[in-house]
Amino acid sequence: YNWSDLKKDEVNAKELMVGFSFLCAGNKSSKLAAAYDMLDVDKNGYLTQRGLMQYLRAYLTMLAGISLLSSNKNTTTQIRKQLMSTKRNDAFLAVENGAKWTLGHFFRAFENEHAQRGSTRTNAVAFEDFAKWYTEGGYAVAPWLELLDLQKFLSLIGDTQGQQQPQPAVPVGPPQGSPADVLFTFPLAKERSLVVLRDDAHYVRAVVSEMGLLSLTSEDIWTTLLKDVTKKLGTKKSAIVPVDQASFVDCMMKILSRSKKPPQKSSWANFSPEETLKNFFLSFDLMQVNQVPLNQLMCGLTLLCGGTKSSKLGFAFGLFCGDGKSGKKKIQTMGYNDFIQFFRSFLIVMFSCCNQSLSLSADTVSQYISDTAQAVADAVIVYWKGKKVEKVKFDHFSKWYNEGGFQMAPWLELLDLHKWVLADDAKVPAAAAPSAPIPAPPKNTSVPVVHAPINNAPISAPTMDRDIFNTLVASPNPKDRVANVAPAPSPNDHVPPPPDDSLLLNLVDEDVDMDFILQHESGGGNEAIAFDDPVSNDQAQPDPKDSLKFHLLTNDPHRGYMISITPSQVDLLNRIVTRTGLCQTEAASICNFIMIDSKSRKLVNLTKKAYDNAMQRIFTHAFKNIPGAVSESTKQELSTFSEELFKWFDRSGNKKIRALEFACGFTVMCGGSKSDKLEHIFELLDQDNDSLVTKQEIILFVQSFLVILMGVSSSFSHLDGTPIASDIASVARAINAGTEWATSQVFDALKPKDDKLCFDDFADWYTKGGYQSIPWLELLDLRKWVLA
Repeated sequence: YNWSDLKKDEVNAKELMVGFSFLCAGNKSSKLAAAYDMLDVDKNGYLTQRGLMQYLRAYLTMLAGISLLSSNKNTTTQIRKQLMSTKRNDAFLAVENGAKWTLGHFFRAFENEHAQRGSTRTNAVAFEDFAKWYTEGGYAVAPWLELLDLQKFLSLIGDTQGQQQPQPAVPVGPPQGSPADVLFTFPLAKERSLVVLRDDAHYVRAVVSEMGLLSLTSEDIWTTLLKDVTKKLGTKKSAIVPVDQASFVDCMMKILSRSKKPPQKSSWANFSPEETLKNFFLSFDLMQVNQVPLNQLMCGLTLLCGGTKSSKLGFAFGLFCGDGKSGKKKIQTMGYNDFIQFFRSFLIVMFSCCNQSLSLSADTVSQYISDTAQAVADAVIVYWKGKKVEKVKFDHFSKWYNEGGFQMAPWLELLDLHKWVLADDAKVPAAAAPSAPIPAPPKNTSVPVVHAPINNAPISAPTMDRDIFNTLVASPNPKDRVANVAPAPSPNDHVPPPPDDSLLLNLVDEDVDMDFILQHESGGGNEAIAFDDPVSNDQAQPDPKDSLKFHLLTNDPHRGYMISITPSQVDLLNRIVTRTGLCQTEAASICNFIMIDSKSRKLVNLTKKAYDNAMQRIFTHAFKNIPGAVSESTKQELSTFSEELFKWFDRSGNKKIRALEFACGFTVMCGGSKSDKLEHIFELLDQDNDSLVTKQEIILFVQSFLVILMGVSSSFSHLDGTPIASDIASVARAINAGTEWATSQVFDALKPKDDKLCFDDFADWYTKGGYQSIPWLELLDLRKWVLA
């Protein structure tokens, strides 16, 4: 039916039932499934397109109605009068359009999936189909469905009616913060929450600063700690060796004494590393037997160390499987009990660092942690058992996390200290000295948990699972974000970015903020000058703030270049890769067309004729990924782009380009993650199949990628703001200088034997800081700019 068919004082009963489920008990999943079943009157096990429209419209109608409610009776009366007037049609039309827009997104994805499987398109949509779409990206289209969880909804609107703000009987740790100081509220098992206050971030910052932990990675500590503890106890090296408090504290103090502690004077006069470590140990010694497995202590310590979230997770994963040495050479797996200990260790430290634990008894905190660790561990194991996987490897865990696990365990984001503790000096002032180090678990207090309401502070996050990630990924200062790469959401923008590459192969992943990666500098007097086109200054220039910008560092006196890519250029690439199907085509297939001709001959160089043949084969193959015929305008745009592309690589002007170099550079236009593309490029460069690439081959790859980026750039200048000509010679100098600097950073750091390195070595270097040298490598992932 259409809303216009309804008479006065008449509603559609089925839609009313679905909408009313918003106010009922139960979690989001159970409500969604029940409502789906309500509309499936004939019990066919599916809904048609019309039924799905009703499904979405019912929820949106309820949300629209709730948004108009007011505690003021006069206001409510006025709103009701307006709804019964001509504005009623506008309100219903807005809901109708919202439902149609969401439905359109769903069916595009639904039809694409059916087309890829070669099956005939059908209008019969089972609930499992809708749930799969939502989990795999639909949450970005319809984030309002998260509000079906009443706990999240009430927290979002700040409902505190009937709640009492408990006070700890004896303040033994950092001072309690007010609800206005809430940074994050993370969902735990059984509808509980972990509340992180601004004071908690200050406190953790003070601890890591006073102990000098930021200068140490988890691997740095573990190597020495395992050796010293086992030597002190006279046992074999084993990650699960039980250690007593005195031995643990003694060995840790030796490690900290050798760390690079900041030279400035301490702001925490009464700080005692020994007491902090003792209380840290007690947090894990739940049975009070003065024995804790060393791997659990080390897993908890990773939260307080330097490093990215992914590197910490990968390291900690190795502590609970294999030989416990967290090595990367052996295939390591974990079972259900291993995962419980894994998640439990992180949660113990998170609760120990938060004021919330002071308002709970030790038994209550332990129950929160235990229930959540078991629930998340169960989710991981059940997910992979359904796929016939009994033992879970780290790449399995990574895939689970990126495909929806982040909604169950969003608190793992706290492993990245830069997202809350070290977010921004302007936003997070220097910590005042807390009254005590990490507090020992309280034993005498027993007060209900506080579900603190969320305010509108710039870096607070509503309790919607995906919104937590929105806020965590967002830069603390929205105006400093790089356009088209990872725009900061506005306070009312609940559309999160998709998860990044898998944690296993993601060389820099979502842990590293894209602003930091691209080294964007905003403001300053030279910003406008930096993007002036010296060749045509009288032309209207695009606003530099709307352009994607990155640094290309070099060894020359100017230190490098600032490169700008305007939105129009990004849009052009978007049309090229989406309307041709390139973004859905694997790099390996595309490179094969470039490297090998139609007669199966391996090519070293491509003449213009060979290049044209290769491009024709590439796009004929890519066109298979798109429905319908390619428009004439797209073909014309593609022809023009292809001609320009050849010119970019034909730097000598002899109508011939190197096939290998072009294949490496062209991968940026293909589908796949950054990590997959990098691994494929290394395979391409490995001409003798010894799993190693030479320095000259790395130079070729870096150069090829820069050719593409410089080709699509709109302007560039020296870092000091000095404009330069955009002629071919200047562009070539910039590419060569950037290539030389980037390659030297890799080989000077790794010093590989015979100037050869493998993919794993490069990945390790990049993850541990190399991304700061060549941040533009992130643009291999089209989702971060072209498809953003």
